[in-house]
This record gives sequence, C-alpha cells and structure tokens, in this order.
Amino acid sequence: MDFEATRGQAEESLLDRASPWVLLLALFGIPAAGCVALLLLVQIPQFLNGQLGLLLFAAEIACLIILFVLVIVLRACLALPSAPRGFYRDVLDFLALARWHPAIKAALIALLVLPPVWYIHGSPGFIQLLQILGWRVLSSGDFRDGLQGIAVSWQLALVGGVPLLFALHMLSRWKPKNRFLPWLLLPLLFIGTAIGVVLIVAIVHH
Repeated sequence: MDFEATRGQAEESLLDRASPWVLLLALFGIPAAGCVALLLLVQIPQFLNGQLGLLLFAAEIACLIILFVLVIVLRACLALPSAPRGFYRDVLDFLALARWHPAIKAALIALLVLPPVWYIHGSPGFIQLLQILGWRVLSSGDFRDGLQGIAVSWQLALVGGVPLLFALHMLSRWKPKNRFLPWLLLPLLFIGTAIGVVLIVAIVHH
C-alpha cells in the first residue's frame, strides 16, 4: 500500500514539474491537431470510397489520436494544485472541455448533431439505403457520398461555430454569477454560426 502511494506521489510530482510545458503544448497542440483533423475529416469517407491513399487516412487517424491524448493529459494537469488561474485557465478549460457552462455543452452537442440531421433530412435516400442494405450499405457509392456530405456539413458547422462557442465560454467566465446569460445568447450563437457557414461557402465558391 505504501509502495502504491509513493509511486502515485512520484507520478504526480513528475507531472507537476512537467505541467507548464504540457500546458503550453496543449495550448497550441490541441487547436492545431483539431484544425488538421477537421480539415481531413472528409478524407475518411473518401478512403472508404477508394478515392484516397492510405497516407492521408493515416494522418487523419493520427490527428484524432493526438487530439484525444492531449485533452486527457491537459485535464490531468488542470486537476493539479499548481494549475494556473485566471484568463489562462479559462482558455485551457475550453480546450480541455472542462468546467463548461451547461449552455456551452448544449451548444456543442447541437453543433455535432444538427448538421448530419439537416443533411439526412434533405437526403431521404440516405436512410432508405441503410434500411434496405443494412451493413452492406458500406459497399454503396451513394451511401459513401452521403457520408462525405455529412463530413462537409460538420466541417462547415464547426469552423463557423467553434469560435463563437469559445467567445460564449469566455463570457460565461467573465460573468460567472449570471448563470442564465449564456442560455439567452444561444440563439445568437446559432444565428452567427449559420451566417459563418454561408460566408464560408460563398468564399469557397467565389
């Protein structure tokens, strides 16, 4: 029992010493890995469709793994007594998905759920293929094209919505006593995301 306690203290001490560098790595590494993973998100259905080589597919998987590991390590560092406070801590909490206001969590869930729902609603054949073919649907080119459309809808929604999500998170920390303000601002977040998506599509197709 003493050995386990000593080992635990040694591991915590090591993490505590490395914490400033880990926090700095997470501060830049999580946004970088997230951006690359989001950029390559469409490569997964393209790989299933035989339109992409193994290299880009492997890069996408590697970015997702790095992102997951960085978030886990960041959360461990933020749980230490020596964790920073103030503005720096608020930014790191956002990256670690830690201590979020419930409205921020609801907004993130909406950004992840609504794009595929919107896409599937506009493509009823997507569900019909799934119902008819079952697991064999992965061999259908139309279904894989649908997966690519869902990936693109996620890309647009997250690129347009995450900056606004961050702003709402920081506002909730700036006004911590006003617990209802983030809920009241959620409609503005979704409107801003929709405007951002339209602007991104217009720029891309210009």
